[in-house]
Parts: sequence; structure tokens; C-alpha cells
Amino acid sequence: MKLGYMRLGVARNPYATNVPTRLVEAAATRGIPVRAIDLPTLTVDIGLNGDVAVYDAAGAVEITSLAPYLLFGYPTAAHAFRILSRHAYTQNPVDSVLTADDKASTAVQLATASLPQVPSTVCSLDLERALAVADEIRYPVVIKRTHGAQGRWVRRAGQATLLAKTFHELEAEGPGALVVQPEVADFYGRSIRAVITGGHLLAATLRTAAGNDWRSNVAGGATQHPVDLTPDEKKLAEDAARAVGLGHAGIDILRTARGPLVLEINSCPDFTSMLPYFDKDLTQAVLSACLPLYDD
Repeated sequence: MKLGYMRLGVARNPYATNVPTRLVEAAATRGIPVRAIDLPTLTVDIGLNGDVAVYDAAGAVEITSLAPYLLFGYPTAAHAFRILSRHAYTQNPVDSVLTADDKASTAVQLATASLPQVPSTVCSLDLERALAVADEIRYPVVIKRTHGAQGRWVRRAGQATLLAKTFHELEAEGPGALVVQPEVADFYGRSIRAVITGGHLLAATLRTAAGNDWRSNVAGGATQHPVDLTPDEKKLAEDAARAVGLGHAGIDILRTARGPLVLEINSCPDFTSMLPYFDKDLTQAVLSACLPLYDD
């Protein structure tokens, strides 16, 4: 595909702002046209004869490729991107992104693929049920909503009274379901973030929680440094992305005495926080994977 026939769609989401910004900048250095997509104003017009078109505040959205995106918070975008994906290349199909956005769906897909993961129990937003599950798992437990980003709506409870308090905090966010997991003491306050693009490992860092926090989210102040994955960890990361149908993904892995376990999967990981630690131009690598037919 020649440059004149190419237009990369880049969507910004409040929970994923750094990646779109970097990709737009990288595309500019290569002269690749970019169409910014305004998620809040997306509409899908369906005509009498079944003709469909996607619009936002700037007009018709016409693209040949779609950069990694996050659907969280914008359900209309799922319908719009299904339409756009009929003619535009994307590493991540809509249904795969929706699976990654849903921690329960992710766990089911990983189980179907027989991949090792942190054990999870999915339950309704019911305090008595959550307490019963925690008793079965044994404290301390981690409890989270099935949807969330950047470590939000994830809590740790060391006893029933704390679980009840945590439950009411999560309940205040509205209807939904919960995931309850045992705390993985082997790797407390740490996690590995492996970024996959084009279906293969791009880079990985070991993240360590800040201060007294136990969540190793960089957005929450965690530090990170490059880490070499073992062959088993590299294969697990690539297999996990493939299991949910993502070509581009962030795979969070915990190291345990039983071997590596998948914790979560992100369809639009913020690899930009990793840039200072690698000589390789990660942004250009992601951009190239978005445009497999690009003729330089």
C-alpha cells in the first residue's frame, strides 16, 4: 500500500492518552496521514438499505488502519470500530479488546487456552457472596471490578471487616460483577509488564510498587526497570495475547514458585513509560505493526 492511500486512525481515551500522542508524533516523522477520532462524538448511521457510515464531530471517519485503542467508557466506539474494521487493518479486533477490558472474560479465555493465571472467582455484586468466596480462598484477598484501568477499582483486604468496607467502595461505582483472587505473596508489590506488538514480545519491565502501596501500576507511582524474560515467560506473554485475539497487548505476569502466572491483559498498554529504558525505538515499532502493508 502506498503512502497516498494510507490514513491511520488514532483514538484518544482519557484512560489512554500517552500512546495516541506518541503515535501521532511518530507518524508525522514518516509523513503518514493521521485521522484523529473523537470517541465522545462517534455516531454510526445505518441506512434503509443497510448502508453504514461512521462519523464524529469532524465528519466522516475514513481510515485504512486503526492504531491500538481502549474502548472502556465509550460503548458507541465498539459499534463504530466494528464498521471501520471492515476495511481498515487493526491488530486488535473489537471483540478481543472487549474481552481484555473485562477481567472475567479474560480469565475465561485464558482458562480455555489452558494458560497459567492467578486463580479467580467471578461473583455478583453481593456482599454475602463476596465474603463467602473470600472465606473459601482465605485472606488476604484481592477484590476488583471486572472493568477498570490504571489500578482503579482494585482493592486488597486482609480480613472480613476490610472486605466489607472495600465492597461498599466498589459498589458505589454502580452495577457490575466482581473478581476475587488470592494475594500472590511470592511477588507482593511487583509485576512484570510485557508489551506484545505484531504478536511478538517488544519489551518488558519489572515494576515495583511505591511506598506502602501494593499495586505496581506506574500510573500510581510504581518504578520500573528492564527485565529479561525467561523462555517460559516470553512464550506465556505471547500465548496470552493470542488467546484473547490481540496482536498488540500488555501482559502483566507474576513470578511464583509454581512458575509464571498471568495477572491481567491490557489492549492498549502505555508503553511510553518504558521508552527511557530501551535503545530500540518502541514507538516506531508499534507504529510499523499498525501498518503492515506500508510501503516506505
